[in-house]
Amino acid sequence: MTIFNPAYFLRHISLPTLRQFTDAHPLGPELTIDWEQPQDSLPRLLTEALTVKQDSLSDAELSSQDREDLEHKLHLWQDDLRRAHMMSNELAINEFLAASLPEQNFVGEFADRDTREKALWVLTYHPQIFRDVELHLAFQAKADGKYWKKHRIQASLEIPQERDKLEKFSNEVAKLYEKVGGGKSTHVELSHHASDQSIQLTIYVEGPVTALAHFSENSFKKMTTRIALETALVYQPATGVIESVVKGGAKNHAAVLELFGKHLVGQEIKPEEIEKKRYKLNELRDGMLEPFEDWSSHGIEKIRLRRARFSPKSTTGVAFQIEASPDKDQDDAIKLGLDTLKIHHSFETEYNLDGGSVVVFMSTEPGQKNKSFSFSLYSTGSSTIKNLSSTNQTIALTVLRALNVIDCDEVQA
Repeated sequence: MTIFNPAYFLRHISLPTLRQFTDAHPLGPELTIDWEQPQDSLPRLLTEALTVKQDSLSDAELSSQDREDLEHKLHLWQDDLRRAHMMSNELAINEFLAASLPEQNFVGEFADRDTREKALWVLTYHPQIFRDVELHLAFQAKADGKYWKKHRIQASLEIPQERDKLEKFSNEVAKLYEKVGGGKSTHVELSHHASDQSIQLTIYVEGPVTALAHFSENSFKKMTTRIALETALVYQPATGVIESVVKGGAKNHAAVLELFGKHLVGQEIKPEEIEKKRYKLNELRDGMLEPFEDWSSHGIEKIRLRRARFSPKSTTGVAFQIEASPDKDQDDAIKLGLDTLKIHHSFETEYNLDGGSVVVFMSTEPGQKNKSFSFSLYSTGSSTIKNLSSTNQTIALTVLRALNVIDCDEVQA
């Protein structure tokens, strides 16, 4: 994901979508744009109009209320463009398509549009679909992480839509964080994921007081605020699988699931934890990153282990991590470890490979720019594969199966 730059982002939006977004936005009426100007000049004119509005905040004749309203609208504009930027990728676009209805004609609307424009169009005309996908991908990015757990409970449970029940649940969740300085304010969102018919509950809890340094009205200021703590549940009625992202360890996970049963589905639930499948990283330990099959059909040229973390098999000893150059033709982390530590054959007898970063180099035609992507994975079963595009996720899993890191019948990301 490239660094977000509003002016650069707007240059990739065509006239119809640019005007549609501007007219529908709360800031739109504040901007004076001649939409009859040449299309290639409109992003620049829009940026200049925004700069004029930003500069007007220092106008002494502007009332405090008008200044506050304008600041809010400018913030919404910046934040909406940033959100669209973050969703301008293949994975998000495919999720938009899966979440849409045939009559909404996403396929037709997406034709000949840049990924940035597709995301901005969905945000403008289908904000609920945009938000549902946004929340789903945010949860998926945390799956398999430090605060994530998966359980199996009863299937076909009905989750109520009434705000009073949802808010009662979120208020009870907030009490779990009181001992670490959390407040009482909460916000809860319910969203649906079309591909597996799952239901997601995202809860924001008022966190402890935090000091922030920031710039406001061209001056440096310090302020105290309460950062929102996020808790989320994703429930699949068809299977009874429920995933949770909760801070505070296993006890808080169990407490949130208990509250879910008590306040939302109206019955006691008995969660059975589903452990993550582990990666067999020792298959990569000797640096033999060659499969037993020809994977050129997948467009793969070469695999390298850029980063490797080893821990001793015995209870005593020192764990260490080795970093290698990302260059395709340089020694990888295993080779550097063998040379640097004066181990001439392998780490097999003394060390386990606990974590690593794999670089996949794709085949290219002569004269084309080299293409590659990377992902990290750990023997515990955690990985960053879900952060890749859907195409690269498939390639990554193909690589891991070919190297015996996962079994052929496993679906793991």
